[in-house]
Amino acid sequence: MADTDELHHEEVDEQNRRILQDLRRMYPATAEVARPLARVEQRLFHASDAPPRARSSTVNLKRAAATTFRKRMWQRRFGTLTAAAVAALLVGSFILILNQAHQGRTGRPGNLSHQPGAFASLRMIDATTGWALAGKAVLHTTDGGMQWNDITPPGYSLTPGSVMDALTASQAWVAIPRSGYTTRIFRTIDGGQTWQSSTIPDDQTGTRVAQITFVNAQDGWILANRGGAASAEIVNIYRTTDGGKTWISVSRALAASTDGPPAGHLPFGGAKSGIHFLNASTGWVTGTVLLPGLSWLYVSHDGGSTWNRQTLPLPPGVPPAQLSLRPPMFFSATDGILPVSFSNNVTETGIATVIYTTHDGGTTWQATTPVPVALSAVDFLDMQHGWVTDGSILYATSNGGHHWTKIVPGTSFKHITQLDFISSTEGWAIGGQGTGAPFLLKTVDGGQTWTPITSAVP
Repeated sequence: MADTDELHHEEVDEQNRRILQDLRRMYPATAEVARPLARVEQRLFHASDAPPRARSSTVNLKRAAATTFRKRMWQRRFGTLTAAAVAALLVGSFILILNQAHQGRTGRPGNLSHQPGAFASLRMIDATTGWALAGKAVLHTTDGGMQWNDITPPGYSLTPGSVMDALTASQAWVAIPRSGYTTRIFRTIDGGQTWQSSTIPDDQTGTRVAQITFVNAQDGWILANRGGAASAEIVNIYRTTDGGKTWISVSRALAASTDGPPAGHLPFGGAKSGIHFLNASTGWVTGTVLLPGLSWLYVSHDGGSTWNRQTLPLPPGVPPAQLSLRPPMFFSATDGILPVSFSNNVTETGIATVIYTTHDGGTTWQATTPVPVALSAVDFLDMQHGWVTDGSILYATSNGGHHWTKIVPGTSFKHITQLDFISSTEGWAIGGQGTGAPFLLKTVDGGQTWTPITSAVP
């Protein structure tokens, strides 16, 4: 093989052509690649020519002809080395351009995609945009959950007991408790690009924010647990009227010798399960008590300052049982549903879920057909379309709970803790296999089949 230092001009050109052929084999000829490749080709062959200054001047040509053989050999070798160096630099730059273009499509420069932590909660706004709490991060997606952006407030990370609520693709709130510190409430109006924070007044170590909920951009509430037992809890209810900038305590349930609180107050007895408001004045707090036939349901008509107990009629033919209530969901100023789980020999399995409905803004509630499952997760799209699961078996209704269809989705649909549908066919679920970390599943056929989503965080 000839020494590369002895190569002639034509041989250098041939080497450059081989380099370009290799590049074309390595990278597809897409428009994104063709442009930088053309620039490499142009510069590569110009670099192998004689120096421009020598070619553009007659004087320089005469001087070159008068040089010694040794000097000509040095120039030839130097020109060859220069062409090779330029080729290496151009190829390196070309590869760098490709890598930067690829990173621009897939995520932040220099970071490899990784799996998010265990999903704790999910709120999809539409088919593409949604929010989630997973691991120690607040996440936001714009592609249906395939890829998530970590938008956690700078300097913070999620802790156990963190909760969120989101109204739109850009507006959300996250409560993060910290051991030994006050609970911080973060709010964003630009999809998590920036966050502002506030604290709950008179917060104490050990306070657990059970739920945060908003009815519009200004009016929101927090249900905070301050300790107790499984059958009795001390709780505080906080309210904001400025989008979460400031919070005030509007009601509290304190420990007492009896379960009979003063008029207008929440009782100490009962495990509180959640809070939901229909508008800026009317809302409900739900819970569970051990006494059969007693519904732990309290309603407020003044924004949460005073509360009064509301009774529920038992479904026809159903004997008294222990009732566990979830917060209601509303789809208009008058129409809503209230999920209630019954136990103690209601069905052959001893358990059942009943969806109560209202058409007068929650003044009265009517029971629908019981579903023979323990309530693990429930979601309704509107007053007609809903889904209930015990974690592995799914029931669906298309007529407001009067008739239910049993669905056995498959092995991936296990240990479901949350359902979130955005249409009668498309929805997501948080589930897991045994002791594995909870992950996302998706359905596009109304819950008949579910596919695990391999989500990534850039």
